[in-house]
Amino acid sequence: MAHFVDISCCGCGIWSAPVTVNASARSLRIRAHAVSLDYPSRTEQKNETKLAVVRPDRRLRDVFVDASADHGSGRATADFKKVVPSLDANPRRLLNEQLKPRRPLDHNSDKATNGAYFSKHKAECYADSLRRHCNNGKLIQACRVIDEMVLHGQVPDSKCCVRLIRGLVRTGKTNKARHVLEVMVLSGGVPDTITCNMLIARLCCEGQLSSAMKVLEDMRFTGCSPSGITFNTLIRCMCSHHMYDRAISFWKEQLKLGWPPYEMTSTLLVDLICKKCGPMRALEVLDELGLEGCQPDVVSYNTLISVSCKAGCLKNAKLILTHLSAEGLEPNGTTYCILLHSLCDKRRWSEVGDLLAHMKQANHKPDVTAYNIFINYFCRYGYLDQAIDVLEVMVNEKCFPDIVTYNTLLNAISKRGMVEEALGIFHSIRENGCQVVRITYNTLIDALAKKGEVINAMTLFDEMTVDGISPDDVTYGSLVMGFCKKNMAKEALELLNQMLALGFEVKATTFSMMIQSLCKGCNTEAAAEILRVMVSRNVNHRSAFYLSIVTRVAKSGRVKEAQILHQELVQSKVLKEASQFILSS
Repeated sequence: MAHFVDISCCGCGIWSAPVTVNASARSLRIRAHAVSLDYPSRTEQKNETKLAVVRPDRRLRDVFVDASADHGSGRATADFKKVVPSLDANPRRLLNEQLKPRRPLDHNSDKATNGAYFSKHKAECYADSLRRHCNNGKLIQACRVIDEMVLHGQVPDSKCCVRLIRGLVRTGKTNKARHVLEVMVLSGGVPDTITCNMLIARLCCEGQLSSAMKVLEDMRFTGCSPSGITFNTLIRCMCSHHMYDRAISFWKEQLKLGWPPYEMTSTLLVDLICKKCGPMRALEVLDELGLEGCQPDVVSYNTLISVSCKAGCLKNAKLILTHLSAEGLEPNGTTYCILLHSLCDKRRWSEVGDLLAHMKQANHKPDVTAYNIFINYFCRYGYLDQAIDVLEVMVNEKCFPDIVTYNTLLNAISKRGMVEEALGIFHSIRENGCQVVRITYNTLIDALAKKGEVINAMTLFDEMTVDGISPDDVTYGSLVMGFCKKNMAKEALELLNQMLALGFEVKATTFSMMIQSLCKGCNTEAAAEILRVMVSRNVNHRSAFYLSIVTRVAKSGRVKEAQILHQELVQSKVLKEASQFILSS
């Protein structure tokens, strides 16, 4: 028996056929959309002046009818009555809902909405891809992503661009870095000063000065302020290409634009001009910069004096000193020390005296640095008595010596062979509470080792470690030499092994003395091993050096040992068989 539910819609023609449910199908689970429904695909209704498209309610398609309930009295009947009988009770209800005025479909609005969604999705994809390539160090792929973003009107992330530019600069891909910076600037991004400085420095190293200047223009365009390092890099590049006038005009332009008058930039410019164009031209540049609001200071004049002294032009140095005083500036300790260095180096002692009188007249007493200059040059030229006199004057003037003073004197006294006197000064230094350094110990250990006093040298070595000062290759080298001189090859070899274990650099002369000492003790196996170490470490690539070692061993009367060493060097392909005649000679 079939159950019929007649759904009439008052002749509106929405459905023209009844909905039929067969009782024989109760044992089957069917969907409502399997029921034969005859309805138009859409209904059009005029709403005022617009045409509204109304689609029928398709909620029936999602309803399941369970025909396996208890013969229509259970869940199937209840669920089915929720849908169908309710329509029968109020047949106009669905029609009224369907015929309500609806908002017409705006196809242009849909397109705009879809376009905005896909544009946002595309931007997110590009950003993720760019970030991933930057994190993985894939610089070229990141550049390609940026190019695609530009083609599709997307703006790359500024942080990723900065990271990419730095990576490209470090790997030498300056042109790509320049391109990324241009994209970043045109997209409204603001680079940081450090990144731009890195790019400018790299471009200047490659000789691309025009590109570096364009980067500076991009910095100004985006509001990124250049620093003194920026200007210094560009000025160095200009001067390295002998564009001195352009460097001067460039810095003047920057000062006119209102950038800070960096003292280090002005000093650098004056220094480069002085080295290449002379001190007189440098003084002119100082005056020109003063007109632009960049007043020179003592540091600028000290730079000119230093350059003149190094060039041997003491006359120009004195002229600059006069110009300094004329500008109302007072020389400082650095000014006088530069002049003292130059005068002492030339041994112009009379002019040194005049300079000291000038310092006294200016009420500028020599400090410890000035006294150290005197002591250093007196010791260098062998005037040890004069150096000690300077030390006494120094103490009388209440200017206390520092460790540099004592190290200079200890070195000079030790070279004179006055080791006992040097040790006395050393102990007095420690008693006075002055902190000794590694150079102090190395000076005395070397002096004792050369004199053959290895026991005292080892005592100082132990004191050195107790004071918390680590020995270096100079310390070990001096001790090895001292033990070799005393024919104590076993102790010397032990120290040499410590050097090698600690990774210190061993001099060729230390190896040579060690080999000769081992050959004197008839320990040719150890000497041959030392030779292998020398060859493996490439201590000296000249075959003549190794041949001289063998020759010295042979001349010392150890011909058999010399032949063994020679054979070892031949097997190592350091010497040729043809060099055998040197042994017989």
